[in-house]
Amino acid sequence: MIRSVFINLDSAVERRAYMEEQGRKIGLPLERLPAVKADTIAPSLMQGLGQSWERPLTPSELACFLSHRAAWWQVLAENRPMLVLEDDAVLSSELPAAIAAAENLSGIDFLNFEDFDRRRFVRRGGAMPLMPGVSLVSSARDKAGSAAYMLWPSGARKLLALSERRAAPADAFLHAEARLASRISEPALAAQMHVLAARGQDFGAHAASSIQAVRHKLPFSRKNLHFFRRRLMTQLRLAPYHLGRLGPLSYRKILFQPSAAPAKTS
Repeated sequence: MIRSVFINLDSAVERRAYMEEQGRKIGLPLERLPAVKADTIAPSLMQGLGQSWERPLTPSELACFLSHRAAWWQVLAENRPMLVLEDDAVLSSELPAAIAAAENLSGIDFLNFEDFDRRRFVRRGGAMPLMPGVSLVSSARDKAGSAAYMLWPSGARKLLALSERRAAPADAFLHAEARLASRISEPALAAQMHVLAARGQDFGAHAASSIQAVRHKLPFSRKNLHFFRRRLMTQLRLAPYHLGRLGPLSYRKILFQPSAAPAKTS
């Protein structure tokens, strides 16, 4: 069986219990991967990798990125695909069968199982069946979400090579920076608690992510011009995808099916 890990801070004891119980309910053995703590990051990393994106990363954002990078190293070391989860992911009961069906896929770096409630650029046609009721859509450019994905060694190699000199919020790095050969499951087989809470499901205090950080706007100033230049380049790179909506690309959401998710634990 494919190894499945969830990233979890030592202090997030209730979230760990939630994930472990959820895994038992759907028959998916989950291993805990300790998350990097923001207060343990060396100042040199904050001044280096932490300044390499479109704005300065917060310590929590860099810690989340480094936590995911630790998982990527394990994928590369073990030379086999792995399921990586964040500890606020709500999982479909179909996920264990889906990762088993996906294990031997070829020509793929990354498989995104998550519904982040954002539209994404996907290719019209070319969807391939994964298992009854689930297909894999070809991703041209995804937008957000790093809470539930399957990563292959080829993808880990690309991510790790780039991470030597650049960092970003984990989802931006996965979807925009490394140019992975990506697929998206349809329907989505996972969603973060806060996404489902916005749709009316009650998760109480659990709904706030324990490893993802709130993002802040960067004030416009002369010293920040290089960050805004990077942001402008990102927007320019998106232009061909928007033009592609006139032809081979579609810009749409891929939704999670709440009825397939296990009931929340107390």
